[in-house]
Amino acid sequence: MTNLEIIVVGNEVLAGRVQDTNSHYICNQVTALGIEVTRITTIPDNLETIISTLREAISRKPDFIITTGGLGSTYDDMTLKAVAKAVNQPLEINQDLLEDLEKKFDYIHQLGRAKHKKMTKERKKLAYVPRGSQIYLNPIGLAPATLIQMEETKIIILPGFPQEVKILFERHLIPLIKKAVKNQYAEELIITEGLIESDLSPLIDQVREKYPQVWIKSQPYRDVRIRAEIYITAHEKNANKSVQNAKKELKEKITKSKGKVIEETKTKKITIL
Repeated sequence: MTNLEIIVVGNEVLAGRVQDTNSHYICNQVTALGIEVTRITTIPDNLETIISTLREAISRKPDFIITTGGLGSTYDDMTLKAVAKAVNQPLEINQDLLEDLEKKFDYIHQLGRAKHKKMTKERKKLAYVPRGSQIYLNPIGLAPATLIQMEETKIIILPGFPQEVKILFERHLIPLIKKAVKNQYAEELIITEGLIESDLSPLIDQVREKYPQVWIKSQPYRDVRIRAEIYITAHEKNANKSVQNAKKELKEKITKSKGKVIEETKTKKITIL
């Protein structure tokens, strides 16, 4: 199964000043593509912490590691420096990126949002990437998406601004990730009424024993109604068939136990790659 880890970099996230919505977005996107997210780690803007976290993640040999944050021009933006050290490659200027940044700072100057258009040391810092990287220029911001391969793992470095993460993901990373996916992903949702979670549990266990490749998760409603959402998911070659079979049998067991299936909603499309 193709898997992925996410590393969120930023003191502002750990301090509660900024809410990390990037992980939620990335998880939603890659799960629908058939990727299993195995870990999300949030760490501070500390060089040694970022390096050690990356090396630890690389040692687990995931197919992808995605980092967000820490790509600006200030002293505390050190994600790319950390990635370079983690993969044992020097930082070097990417000429395409440098030219893109020069045009953008010129435009920012023309808008009156910067005093000058010169490529200062701080601005030029944005043009450095680890040797051997592939970049995807950012159409709405400064920092690009940067991709570098380390052994079996593709490391993708993204900025922290959610709108930039989204556009870079949709334009460049979805096609890249699709090529690596080996399985289908399927997901179905059943909403039940009349059985509390502890009464649903043995029914779910019976279906899971028959379909071990399927993951079934119940989530009770937190109100006066005796209702629960039951998510049925699978990552495998025949995910759609497995999920549909498990869903059918679970519905039958719920009905026989005097429960009701009050709603069924397919929450994610089946993706066959």
